[in-house]
Amino acid sequence: MKSKFQRIVQSFKKAQKKYNKSFKSDHWEKGYKKRLEFLKFKNLKNFRNNSLSFGLDTRVGSLKRQELLYEEIKMKHNYDFIKNNLPTKNVGNLKDCLKDEDKFVDPNSLFHIDCTKEILDCVIKKKIKVRNICEIGAGFGSMSRLLVNSFTNSKLIIIDLPEANYLCSYFLLKHFPNKNFLLYDDLRYEFVNQEIIKNSDIIILPAWIELDNLEIDIFANVRSFMEMDLHIIKNYFNKIQSLISKNGIFLNINRYDKRTVGYPIKFDNYPYDENWSVLVSKPTWTAPNTHTLITQRNFTNSNIFQELKKIRYLRMINYFKINKYLMKNILPQKVFLFLQKIKHKFFK
Repeated sequence: MKSKFQRIVQSFKKAQKKYNKSFKSDHWEKGYKKRLEFLKFKNLKNFRNNSLSFGLDTRVGSLKRQELLYEEIKMKHNYDFIKNNLPTKNVGNLKDCLKDEDKFVDPNSLFHIDCTKEILDCVIKKKIKVRNICEIGAGFGSMSRLLVNSFTNSKLIIIDLPEANYLCSYFLLKHFPNKNFLLYDDLRYEFVNQEIIKNSDIIILPAWIELDNLEIDIFANVRSFMEMDLHIIKNYFNKIQSLISKNGIFLNINRYDKRTVGYPIKFDNYPYDENWSVLVSKPTWTAPNTHTLITQRNFTNSNIFQELKKIRYLRMINYFKINKYLMKNILPQKVFLFLQKIKHKFFK
């Protein structure tokens, strides 16, 4: 096990040396600039309570709030499905989270269980054989854990920036010590293909690595496109639309409008091509300012552009709701952050 964790450190160091900074947005630069001193292996065991996962995690909130969320998702989905997908390990040592017997019930896990259930329902309904999955922007691996558990005979390819991959590699190695991992330090070249990944279960790669002639059955991006520059989003959409399998599906869960890269990133402006049919389109559970869109590759019966028009209308309605997102758009950033600190101090 020690040698596996040494691979994490070596992969992170290699990625730092070869870092392609064009993939790093202002949002990411600001988010990790003050946390570089924490990026030491000894801090990984506490990464969910020492600020390393800030921006990649969901605030735990009060115990009452956690209980309400848990009851809500149990009403929405089968209780056995929910409980079976909760973690038995508290990797990262998250504090103050709810427990159900030997399971840890934190809001981040509940959110990603809901996302995974949406994917599973589509896969079952459309009878899709899943061999390769690619999660773009996996963060510390919360949803990745669920994808590995749900698609046990599939390969999971994770693409993200080095800092996130550092946490994700640790998180998934802790959960799946018997899986075969391929990390950046294992690569001889700056690409992977089916031959290179044939003996691996979980492949964790920096954003600039090319996927060469791979066929992906599920692509997923959950809450990270909205934090990327437009040229990076276009790069990923080109990758998705060239590599997705004939009937493959694409899960896209992002805010209607987010501006932390210095300009608005709007959901309805994502560069979908015309060859998609819509399977699911709705506001996201627990996040009404966010949209869930699941599409399937379809070259004969597309309706994606009509759906993006509907999403544009939802974005405009959402923009004028009196909530923290409206306040964030109209207040100076320093004033908004100051008010947020006061709120979290008194309503923790």
